Amino acid sequence: MMKPFKYTPPKIQGGELTTPVVFYEYMPHDSPEPGEEERKVLYECFANVYNPSMKDLQILNNTSTVESITLNIRDPYKDYIATTEHYIEIDDFRYKGKRFNVKFTGPDLEKNNYLKIIAAVGT
Repeated sequence: MMKPFKYTPPKIQGGELTTPVVFYEYMPHDSPEPGEEERKVLYECFANVYNPSMKDLQILNNTSTVESITLNIRDPYKDYIATTEHYIEIDDFRYKGKRFNVKFTGPDLEKNNYLKIIAAVGT
């Protein structure tokens, strides 16, 4: 009798979380003029940043984006909950000056204890 095949997905190792990222939101500035200026840092961590897969791009299908990324971070549980109102700054020369808006967040079902976040730079 043949042993049944059981697929075990590769786990992210701590050494793969190498890119520093900052999650923040904009706060209204203290003036009578409308708008938002002040940044409020919500959470800082290391992430595994990579180009989005086709499945990730389907999530972004109805949004107009210039550039998108996918990142995995360790699940911060109640310390930080990402929402679509938050922005991400990636500390890497390739992403310098780009403000990524969180478009999707959810648990990474393949890798326990991690969050998968899809973010994009809008037009």
